[in-house]
Amino acid sequence: MTDDPDVQAGGDTRPSGAALPGAAELLLGASPDLAEIARLILGATVPGFADGTGVFVLEQLLGAAEPPGRSPGDPTADRVVARRLGTRFASAGAQASETAFPAGDVIAFDPESPCARCVHTGAPVIFGRPDDQSLEQVRMGGRVVLAGYNSFVAVPMGAHEEPVGFLVLARARGTRGFCDSDAEAAARLAAQAGEGIANTLTLMRQRSFASALQRGLLAAKPPVPSRLEIAGRCVPTSGHLIGGDWYDVIPLPEDRTGLVVGDVMGHGPEAAAVMAQLRAATHALADLDLAPADLLWRLNRWSGTLDRITLATCAYAVIDPVGQSCVLAGAGHLPPVLALPDGTTRVADLPAGQSLGLGSASYGEAHIKLPAGAILALYTDGLVETRTRSFEDGILALRALLAAEHGPLESMADALISSLAGRYEDDVTVVLARIPAGQEG
Repeated sequence: MTDDPDVQAGGDTRPSGAALPGAAELLLGASPDLAEIARLILGATVPGFADGTGVFVLEQLLGAAEPPGRSPGDPTADRVVARRLGTRFASAGAQASETAFPAGDVIAFDPESPCARCVHTGAPVIFGRPDDQSLEQVRMGGRVVLAGYNSFVAVPMGAHEEPVGFLVLARARGTRGFCDSDAEAAARLAAQAGEGIANTLTLMRQRSFASALQRGLLAAKPPVPSRLEIAGRCVPTSGHLIGGDWYDVIPLPEDRTGLVVGDVMGHGPEAAAVMAQLRAATHALADLDLAPADLLWRLNRWSGTLDRITLATCAYAVIDPVGQSCVLAGAGHLPPVLALPDGTTRVADLPAGQSLGLGSASYGEAHIKLPAGAILALYTDGLVETRTRSFEDGILALRALLAAEHGPLESMADALISSLAGRYEDDVTVVLARIPAGQEG
């Protein structure tokens, strides 16, 4: 465990290393952020237990490419490549420590270096000075700082018997060097830190996967019809990057436009996967220029072929700017709201229709007038319904806001979401459409 027995000599009296596990409990409530975990480790060790600490995570766990020159049989294949998350030296101060040892630096440690050995053996290694190869990768200012220390311990961090990184702790010249009991205390801290870092890395991978899934599932920006103003927003529930809501804008023959708003029950990737299938099918059916009721009937029948179908609702509207009219149909969806230029509003009298995925059903249609300047609002229940507000009250609030707003639709869509769904208790979608004055006929 100890490379140099002389490093245990010294005159000062350090606090017992047994105090470190108590400080480590701070990590259990840490935010899921690697930099925050590093900050907590540095605060728990410097200056009470050590005069300097560095926190490193294995580069391979961050999704980095394999370092060059690591082919089978390569003598460097056992080296450890790690990224520095943070460093603090009491003598240098926080700013100087960051300048000399910046977070984000990637260092390759030779297999025989103390840091690599602690990772490979899973045990702390006490040593008197960094090895030459590791020192060569430290900035000049950092080498000056390290010259004032002559007792170090490298401690592995792991989770579920797998390494995730390591700590390097240092004590200054003239102080008591690290002993086996100190190394054991540091190892307990490293075990707590390793669990925290492993959990954070898992969350980072999940977020990366969800983000990639979201980018793959979301279609390109909807086209802007020449005779229609449209603004749409689709926001997942708090804590999720993707959800089951969607909307679509579909160009149709004779300058008509199809608007789709749908809502798959649930949140996250599973709901989004079902949503993507329903969205693709809806778009394909709309391209056939089907009447809204016929489209929903076919979509409902098709949804029965899905391996994993959950309850879903959908509304489909076809707007004809030339005729200033709109045809609507709904499958278990809340009815659209119409806001007229004179400030009055009404809820479209949409025939009841069964939600998608519940078996065979039939659907009716509503035909409404849509004069120039009127706004048609399609939305999901996440916009109007919360734990403390019924959807009836939410629709009344939506109508009041639409009656008071007559500006750009983009600003109106943002205002509706911020006013009605600020906490994002559910996925939220709203689509606003308006025939501009002077473009009718």
